[in-house]
Amino acid sequence: MTCFLVRDLLPLYLEGDCKRETEHIIEEHLKTCGSCSEMYNMMAEPFELVGGQAVEEAFMPEEEMRFKQRYYGLLIVKAACWFGAAVAVMLMIKLLI
Repeated sequence: MTCFLVRDLLPLYLEGDCKRETEHIIEEHLKTCGSCSEMYNMMAEPFELVGGQAVEEAFMPEEEMRFKQRYYGLLIVKAACWFGAAVAVMLMIKLLI
């Protein structure tokens, strides 16, 4: 297995979310590859924030607001389409009866 694949799988390996065969392949690779085993060791040890640093938010408030507007806007459009389709079906049934 290449280093590229092992490095992509390391987070899953650390969490125990890999299949047993994949874990075995990763373990064998880590025994022979110094750079991958170094990366594994860095990822495996917990880290602490120094000096009470605050964890940065994943999204800036503006980005989060734009995301919510797009997401909820799409939900409203989908709901309107389904509602319109239901009304159209009901009207067609009414006309046929």
